[in-house]
Amino acid sequence: MNAETRKMCLKQLRAVIPEAMAHMEGSAGALSLAEYARGMSQTGDAPLQDGEDLIALAEAEAARIFSPATGAALRRELETRFLALTANHHGVDFHPEFLQGDLVFALGCKDAVPLFACGGVPCNNMAYPRGLLFPPREAGSAKPGRFPALAAGDRHAFVNAQIPFCAAHVHSALDGLPRAGLAETERHFAAEMLTGVYLHPSVLRQTCFRDQMSAANALLWNRLAGSGLRLACLDFQHLCGLLLAEELKHPDTLAHALLLEPELTKAVFHALNGARACWSIQEDEPPMRGSFLFWGLDEKGRGVPLRPDFRERALISPRRPDMRFALKQDALSTALASRRLLPTLYLSFAMTALARGLACAGGVFQFAYLPAMKKGTAEALRRCGEHARADRLSVSCPLGAGFHALRAPGTQNEDPDHAAGPLDILRHGGLSEKDWRTFGELRTEEAFLSSLQFQYEDIIPEAERLPGWFEALRRTPSFVLQHDKKI
Repeated sequence: MNAETRKMCLKQLRAVIPEAMAHMEGSAGALSLAEYARGMSQTGDAPLQDGEDLIALAEAEAARIFSPATGAALRRELETRFLALTANHHGVDFHPEFLQGDLVFALGCKDAVPLFACGGVPCNNMAYPRGLLFPPREAGSAKPGRFPALAAGDRHAFVNAQIPFCAAHVHSALDGLPRAGLAETERHFAAEMLTGVYLHPSVLRQTCFRDQMSAANALLWNRLAGSGLRLACLDFQHLCGLLLAEELKHPDTLAHALLLEPELTKAVFHALNGARACWSIQEDEPPMRGSFLFWGLDEKGRGVPLRPDFRERALISPRRPDMRFALKQDALSTALASRRLLPTLYLSFAMTALARGLACAGGVFQFAYLPAMKKGTAEALRRCGEHARADRLSVSCPLGAGFHALRAPGTQNEDPDHAAGPLDILRHGGLSEKDWRTFGELRTEEAFLSSLQFQYEDIIPEAERLPGWFEALRRTPSFVLQHDKKI
């Protein structure tokens, strides 16, 4: 029965994420994780725009948040491989999906781990940036357990625009630990994270939530990885907003054309309307999905979807008539500077991947939608007679997440193993050089197949899940971390 159920589950997954499944079931799956990570970066023809300004900006941001040494290391890494991991939601990577993606990606890095994480997502997303994540709580589920740690702000606010937390919020969480219903090991882990990470001076001195998340993620990485590599975790859309502020001044750039050439703006809208990670906007009023070119940001930092008004050359919000942004250089520059606009994923990728040739290692959906963004943008450019520019758009999107190769034993003897998170790695004593070698030698397909319980639960609607799916998708793990150390 398990074999037949597994076959049907795989069929469902192939229907939803066909590109990722075919990639991992093909020749890429036969590589070791280390070989796969080293081969992620691809070089092609010269891109539309030079990437030096993006490298300089990333270096400056990393130096500001972390240290000049980390900024310099990030520059060396990006100059060697113009590649960043863009699969994660911005926050502290307690989620195994994101953490293990960081680890796989790091196998191909030499100086730093460039992590450009999406900050344009609400704070109640699966990465749970307002709290800690623990091993799964429910039998037959791969979803991590949650512990709320930070009471600041609005849970629906974008990570990028959330207000910073202060020491009092962390102390309140510490005071609540005895009543949190956690196991002893989990309480010790939570206390260590709250005191050693969230209360660390390098985190509390940051003046915004997104920078606090960057600093905290670097501290967690240093405790777990033991590789000597620096994790440079930056808010991708914040970076792109800073980049765009300069790009609006230069008519020869792709972003300038997308925003300020009316014919191209309209062509791009229609070419990608309905595409994943872009926007789905009908001619009549809402419902809408996504937002066109920018998200509006309201008073609480929540994302407000925007649609185009082509007659008035503006972006408008049907639910917020006061939000109206003229598609003019000065108006856009002012709105970016006042934190009222945030570039969407599409505009961010258009500036970095399509125009500058940044290779972006993404998740199971990004692996498909980033090439689709290039195709739609090229189609729009050709409609406007821009054939030469269309031919020079770049795209390189290796699969950078979806590997759950590191496993951990269940909390009880009868519990099945689960994808290892920070708690499990700390109980193992961190990752040694031997662990890194063993990890890098694992076959990529096996690492991906070990994630299918999570992928299935995350992607397939509950009403469509087959009875017995959890056991049917279970893999015999090849690297189970030992819980040798007390926290």
